[in-house]
Amino acid sequence: MSKINMSFFNAYKELDSACAKRLGISRGGVSAYIGRLVELKYVPERSDVLPRLIKYRKIRNILAHEENAFDRSFEITNSDVKWLSRLARRVERSSDPISRYERNTRFYSIWKRVRIAVFLLIALLLIISVIIILSNYGII
Repeated sequence: MSKINMSFFNAYKELDSACAKRLGISRGGVSAYIGRLVELKYVPERSDVLPRLIKYRKIRNILAHEENAFDRSFEITNSDVKWLSRLARRVERSSDPISRYERNTRFYSIWKRVRIAVFLLIALLLIISVIIILSNYGII
């Protein structure tokens, strides 16, 4: 049994659990996370994270479902295992790409509403000012 394969598998399970918890589901966290990345086109780091997760999910599925797969050699390294562990920690801390995207979209949504409210307030004040000026000159 390959030590790197076992380390990879354990790191993937850790990430899968973190993603499932983050997305409020009981299992299939990485697959659900991939689905969200596919759905959301403008997620930061999407172009790096999405292909890696798809590749890693494929390797994990082979390890989990094929006989003697842990004895096989895959194109995975210690840096892949570390990347999975780092992403799991980021998901747990809500600093992962999807969390950052959701935080940014909430901020821009609130900012958009504030801008509209300020615009309407300025327009209202302008209208009131025009009415006051016109009434002072006896036009109204």
